[in-house]
Amino acid sequence: MCGGRATHLFDVGDRNRAITDATFSYARCSACGLIFLVDPPDDLGRYYPDSYYELATAAQLARHAPSEQHKVDLLLAHGPPGRLTEIGPGQGVFAFAAERAGFEVTGIEMDERACRHLASVAGIAAINSAAPHEALRDLPPQRAIALWHVLEHLPEPWKLVDAAAEALEPGGLLAIATPNPESFGMRVLGRRWPHVDAPRHLFLVPVRALRERARSAGLSEVAYTTDDPGGRHWNRFAWEHALRGPRPSPRRARIAGLMGLAATVAALPLDRRPGHGAAYTVVFRKDAPT
Repeated sequence: MCGGRATHLFDVGDRNRAITDATFSYARCSACGLIFLVDPPDDLGRYYPDSYYELATAAQLARHAPSEQHKVDLLLAHGPPGRLTEIGPGQGVFAFAAERAGFEVTGIEMDERACRHLASVAGIAAINSAAPHEALRDLPPQRAIALWHVLEHLPEPWKLVDAAAEALEPGGLLAIATPNPESFGMRVLGRRWPHVDAPRHLFLVPVRALRERARSAGLSEVAYTTDDPGGRHWNRFAWEHALRGPRPSPRRARIAGLMGLAATVAALPLDRRPGHGAAYTVVFRKDAPT
């Protein structure tokens, strides 16, 4: 991604879903710190089974929308609503909440079934595409573009950042949440950290690398945190899922849940230090032309 020299970091299997017994190799760039999957499978789609997308009813969307309000508020803190594209909206809870807050939302989603659900149940315009950097070119200028834990899944994340910068109106916002490879949990758990999520996570992007790419695309940072409600949720997810493993029995799931809660509480002072949480959220603004 930057031309730096990369070295082997670790090998790991599909610890989260156990779809295969294969192992996958990750490397880290010595220049920018980017961690990447060296050998992504050709049949990557099989690692996203139907169960990956839990499609909610309209009533469930309305019930869960308040849990996404902090993301909506983050965008509104930096300007009024307008056209918003969410890349990878899944079942559409955030998109639903953003529409209710006055945004005109379009989703770009690689799963065809999820696209149909977005249109028919959530009432969200949806574009079925696995190349969001290309789909953005066909849209009018956007007030905001959001990726909530999507960047790490994209084969060409820097192309997406560049395309998003082009697609934003002057003063528009690019919001990205993604796992934090510099987190306390990653340092402790290493390849067992659930947010590695091989092979679905193709990249783990340190914020300094993302900042550099955003700057080169004409974007300025306006917000950064590892301790928002989403980040705190992913802290607990990491500790609990590191203990439970894939397809746990009900008893093991209960025990892992209790142990994960205990680990979350014990790690709280370290996880909540600035820059140390399991995930970070960063917002960039497109600079006005001079």
